[in-house]
Amino acid sequence: MRALELEREIYAATTPSCHNSAVLAKCEVRKQQGLYKEALAELSRVYTYALSGEQTSTYYTQRALCGYLAGEFDTALATIDEAACYIPRSELLILVEALAAGEKGDWQRSERAAKEYLALYPDDTLRTATIEELYRHTPSLRNPMTAYWLSLLPGLGQFYAGEVWSGVVSLVANGLLGGFAVSEMIVGQWLSGWIVGCGLLGNTYFVGQERARILTERRNQRLLRTHNDLLRDALLN
Repeated sequence: MRALELEREIYAATTPSCHNSAVLAKCEVRKQQGLYKEALAELSRVYTYALSGEQTSTYYTQRALCGYLAGEFDTALATIDEAACYIPRSELLILVEALAAGEKGDWQRSERAAKEYLALYPDDTLRTATIEELYRHTPSLRNPMTAYWLSLLPGLGQFYAGEVWSGVVSLVANGLLGGFAVSEMIVGQWLSGWIVGCGLLGNTYFVGQERARILTERRNQRLLRTHNDLLRDALLN
C-alpha cells in the first residue's frame, strides 16, 4: 500500500524536488521489501538535475547499495566512482565498494576499500587480522575461454577447470569414437565411419569444449562465493 501511495505522490508532484522525494521514498520501500532490482529501477526516474544536497547523498548511496544487493556489481562500482564527484565518501559506500569489487574478483580495489573501512575501527585488531588473512589467500580464477580452447585436445580444458574425471571421460569418449571412425574407414565402411564415428565425434568434441568453459565458470563462481561470503561476514561482524 505504501508503494502505491508513493506512486500517486510521484504523479501528483508539482515540483521536481517533490517528485524526487517520492521516488527516493519508493526506492527505500522496495529495498525494505527485498525487491532490489525494482528499487534500483525506481532510481532511474529521479531528476538528477533537481537533487538537493541531502537527496544527492541518498540517491548515490541507494544506487550503489541496491546495485550491490541486486547483484549488479558493475553498476554499484560505477555509481561509487560517479559519486566521488558529488558527495564525500561515506562508511556505507566504502563498505559496498569492498564487497562489490570482491564479487568481481578485483582484489586490489576490494582490499583498498576494506583497509579504508577498517581504518574507521582502529581498535578492532581481531577483525583487521581476519580480513588481512583473507586478502592474502584470494582465490585464483581461471579463464573460461582458455578452457574452451584447451579443449581442442579433448579433456585438457576439463583438467584446467579442475574436473579431472570429466576430462578423463571426454578424452576416452573422443578417443573411442575417433578410433571407431578411422577403423571403419580403413575397412571401407565409409558410411558407418562417417555417420556413426565422425557424427558422434563432432557432437562430443564440441560439447566437450563448451562444457569445459562452463565448468571453469562454475569453478570461479564457487570460489568467489565461498571467499566473498567469508569476507562479507568479517567486514559486517
